[in-house]
Amino acid sequence: MKRYPATAVAVALCLVGVAGAPAAHAEDTVRYDIFSDSVGQLAGVEYRDSSGKHLIENVLLPWTLSVPVVNATSPTSDGAELRADWRPNFRTAATVGRVLQGHFVTVRIMRGDDVLCESILDIGNVTCYGSVAHTAENESSPGNLP
Repeated sequence: MKRYPATAVAVALCLVGVAGAPAAHAEDTVRYDIFSDSVGQLAGVEYRDSSGKHLIENVLLPWTLSVPVVNATSPTSDGAELRADWRPNFRTAATVGRVLQGHFVTVRIMRGDDVLCESILDIGNVTCYGSVAHTAENESSPGNLP
């Protein structure tokens, strides 16, 4: 009869351990969008999914991709990240500034209907991170109407 209390204590401890364990976090699905009405092709797009970082070269715009990430808003390598590069091969500050001025590109990270990040720049390189909530101050910047 002394076995039953010991068994009950062991079962109770197991249940407490299971109940107190953190829930597993399912993967998020994010949509990466890049668009512009003045830039037709990017030198490269770098994005992150649940398997790591990826680089695609010579990307035509507009560009969209839905991918799984471990946790879209994580600041670690589990989070969503998007980078667009449309700088010319000659990369001096003066020439890049003259060539790219006014040629805006928008990058956006969406989770469902929620915009996690949106950034619009005309300097040849723009990034968004799911962990840094950001939306463009001027949603109707030249060349970036969705």
